[in-house]
Amino acid sequence: MKYLLSILILFAGFVVRAQVKVENDHLFGKECFYMQSVPSEGNINGVLFLVPGFLESPTAVTAQSTIVQEANKHGLAVVMVNLTPNNESFPIDKKSINTLGEMIADFYRKNKLQPAIDLYLGGFSIGGTTALKFYSEKNKGIKIRKVFAIDPPLDMVRLRKSLLKGREKSFVVKLDTLNSEHKQQEQSLKELSVYNPDYTALNMLPDYRSTALRIYSEPDILWWINNRSMDLSDMNVTDCAGYINKLKQKSQDNKVELVLTKDRGLRNNTQKHPHSWSIAEPVDLITWLLAK
Repeated sequence: MKYLLSILILFAGFVVRAQVKVENDHLFGKECFYMQSVPSEGNINGVLFLVPGFLESPTAVTAQSTIVQEANKHGLAVVMVNLTPNNESFPIDKKSINTLGEMIADFYRKNKLQPAIDLYLGGFSIGGTTALKFYSEKNKGIKIRKVFAIDPPLDMVRLRKSLLKGREKSFVVKLDTLNSEHKQQEQSLKELSVYNPDYTALNMLPDYRSTALRIYSEPDILWWINNRSMDLSDMNVTDCAGYINKLKQKSQDNKVELVLTKDRGLRNNTQKHPHSWSIAEPVDLITWLLAK
């Protein structure tokens, strides 16, 4: 009886809406798809698109955070995307950005949603980079209410150098394959970046006066030194701080903020890791998204 009661309590605390997989090889490309989770009542008050990190499946979102459940609870449909086969490439190239646009249009069309239904966009790690890049390139054609990114690498030049110093040296190949036009390597990486301090001018930055941006980062320098032999210059927070600062320089009316957390980074609820979904507290995040 106690065992059954424990199971029921566990289920009640972590209930996940039924997720439906949507594929369309013609629109999205082979092995690219999205998973949708809609509010149980069926009324959709807004749509939150989430882009997972590199090598993460869309379902990894619900395994690492309760963002999806919290969003559903407040009437938001959640769409988790897979923009490249097996999510084995960095989805920041033109093809991936266009695929995300096709998925947004497809979801709105299939669910007969009016354009006025609020659209929110966010992601983790390189998925957060994708969210910011999508907004930067598509915001004039698609109205996005708010955008957030969880510890995104924004400077691809810096990222490549950092990856070569750490355990993820093989990931460098994924960056280099994006240079399909065979430009000089550093120039290609600068152009792929959301923000590069030596390349990004004020007139290249998007406008955040009519929407809002929030970037989360947990600058646990000692963790990176002890666990990855990396330092502050290798951390994504350096890119994020530079980007927010530059956006504020462009206009003090830009609604942008950098949220720095402490001791929130956990993977699988137990493993300390400052580069994790968990640094964005779900209740606070959804409250911010829905605030007018």
